[in-house]
Amino acid sequence: MLHVLSRPVLYALELTFACNHRCVGCPNVLPASSSGKEKQRTALPQPLGLAQWRIILEKLAPHAQRLKLTGGEPTLYPEFPAFVEYIDTLGIEFVVFTNGRWPQPTVVLDTLARAQNLVGILVSLHGACEQSHAAFVGVPGSFKETVKSIQRAVARGILVTISTVLTCHNLEELNAIVELAEQLGAHHVVFNRYLGPTIEGITPSPGELAQAVRDIEALRHQGHAVKFGNCIPQCFIPNESSGCWAAVAYCAVDPWGNVRPCTHSPLLAGNLLREPLEKIWFSPAMETFRNAISPACHTCKAFATCHGGCKALAMEEGLPIDPLANPANAKTIPAPTLLPLHPELHPFQRFQVREETWGLVLLRGNRIFPVRKEAAPVLAMLDGHSSLADIQTNFGAAALSLVGTLYERGLISLQ
Repeated sequence: MLHVLSRPVLYALELTFACNHRCVGCPNVLPASSSGKEKQRTALPQPLGLAQWRIILEKLAPHAQRLKLTGGEPTLYPEFPAFVEYIDTLGIEFVVFTNGRWPQPTVVLDTLARAQNLVGILVSLHGACEQSHAAFVGVPGSFKETVKSIQRAVARGILVTISTVLTCHNLEELNAIVELAEQLGAHHVVFNRYLGPTIEGITPSPGELAQAVRDIEALRHQGHAVKFGNCIPQCFIPNESSGCWAAVAYCAVDPWGNVRPCTHSPLLAGNLLREPLEKIWFSPAMETFRNAISPACHTCKAFATCHGGCKALAMEEGLPIDPLANPANAKTIPAPTLLPLHPELHPFQRFQVREETWGLVLLRGNRIFPVRKEAAPVLAMLDGHSSLADIQTNFGAAALSLVGTLYERGLISLQ
């Protein structure tokens, strides 16, 4: 089972749905009152002002581990510099998810460079060349503009991560995308499966996606800094993606203060200007989303990692399970490989601990790991002084296994 946190700790703040891209696979959940994404955007009401966002953030700040500023294109939000300056005073880590096409590049870069709690920016780059990138974003010339913004951000000391949606146009460019990212000085590349209705010429076939996953895993094993940005069911193909935390530890807030399980789900759970966070978090809409897990997933040995795939996509397509999932393959999912660790290594914590009624949750950035309260004595020995041999002597092999998992999840370091 998934242990639901008493309050979410990760929040995607959709500042505006205004955008200067015209992505054919736009993930924004726009009102369905008119046909066509462009008409929907122009008919939208004005987003909240900073004063209203302050009211919302006062409710979120006591619980937030990390904020993601997104959109649309967040830098098009009229009060973007003031918004960034305000959240920076809250002492909460935040990232900005942007397409890198900034109307006032110097203002954006100055604002971000001054922020003390900015972890980095996530920049959409959907190909290694103009043709493949523009095929998805729909704006000729955008590739050079985005690449230049990446270079300028890196030059200012801002950590940049490349975010790439896997499409039919870039499947043959994965190596080239990683090579370009490394040349530009990006920290790493995040590859995302396309989540949305099938689009001819854009959406990879299951076979093509499976090969892309293999190629990305090969790049990772070669030492390149690549990750998966969203969930890919383990019963589709074994991979290193993480399960989705939507409605478990994460939620999205739209430009008008409405809360949804995630940025891909249209389910409205409540409005933070009118209702308390607790009521919204445990609303019928959130419970509906949490319960949208196939019974086959609950009995799968990979469920703790996979979380059943993408519930938002399954619900939107009227399916009982992520369309990529194939529970019949669950028995073929390989067991985790043993991690050889020297017994004299000394582990030390890189996480914060939050107590819940059901146990403890370990937090570091967007990393989340639930453990039982009985694990507290083991966690206390992750102090940089006790060795792995000491931990095994005191608590046995199970504790050592936990330490290995925490190391793989980036929650501890070894010295």
